[in-house]
Amino acid sequence: MNLSAAALRRTAVALQAAAALGCATALHDWHDWSLAPALLAGIGVVLAVLGLAVAGAFAISQRGIGEPAKARPPLPRALLDTRPAPLTLPRALACYLREYAAVFRMFNWLQPFCSHRRLRPANAPSSRPPLLLVHGYGCNHAVWLDMQPALAAAGYHCEAIDLDPVFGDIDHYALEVRAAMARIAATTGQPPLLLCHSMGGLAARAALAGRGAPPPCRGIVTLGTPHHGCALARYGGGFNARQMRCGSAWLRALAARETPRQRAALVSIFSWHDSIAGPAGTSWLEGAHHVPLAAIGHVSLLRHPQATQAVLCALAQLSAVAPAA
Repeated sequence: MNLSAAALRRTAVALQAAAALGCATALHDWHDWSLAPALLAGIGVVLAVLGLAVAGAFAISQRGIGEPAKARPPLPRALLDTRPAPLTLPRALACYLREYAAVFRMFNWLQPFCSHRRLRPANAPSSRPPLLLVHGYGCNHAVWLDMQPALAAAGYHCEAIDLDPVFGDIDHYALEVRAAMARIAATTGQPPLLLCHSMGGLAARAALAGRGAPPPCRGIVTLGTPHHGCALARYGGGFNARQMRCGSAWLRALAARETPRQRAALVSIFSWHDSIAGPAGTSWLEGAHHVPLAAIGHVSLLRHPQATQAVLCALAQLSAVAPAA
């Protein structure tokens, strides 16, 4: 059985609700709590577990826990020159709370219940190239619902795809991306830009570096993409998670197939404090352009105003140059 990302997220929401009710029932039946406080306590337990999961993701990603030194991404001088000062405690707490809220909203509301929403139309008329939105691991196109209105307001006609199956091969996703790019180019007469979050950036790179002539493309903007893999991938499920392990053979083969021209048409926007795409250096891709941010978590990149502005600037930069393929 191949469940969609939305179905998987709805199942997760149901399990969280069941866990909260189970805790409430235990407190009510075994400890004589009244129903309302017991239910609030059950909800609190579920929220606390989510908080621990977000904190754990930050810790593993920031420190590269579980990754041997030889598997970690390189730290070139150009990257180290962008390293910000350590976050103050208030700023670190704000970063964590924003990410917690973004994760809760994304995985318990947008993806399970809002994937039917239509994307906003672009402000017309516009000379902007069409824009293909590619989501990340275990997600669907609803991840773009927060940022997409700003893209439409800037004049971008957006299309989004769902990568299926959820835990499949990234090379298969690359074929889906190629098909979408070709369809958009045929429909609009213009090569599309690609905006990709997390694993979606790897699928886009694989689409352009695959066998045969790649479809025309204005360029790629990646947002929090683990170009060299991420520490959390070893704890993820599916073929795609194995492909995203730090220093995997799949990642090395992908890098070997790319051309300098393809790299030059890629802008990697990343956060030094990403809660998923880590350890540091994983979003740095030799030959590409880079936009470092700070104090923004992985899911927060999809809705933070600073990240949205960085995306708009990168898209405008790529819109002004010739297609990469």
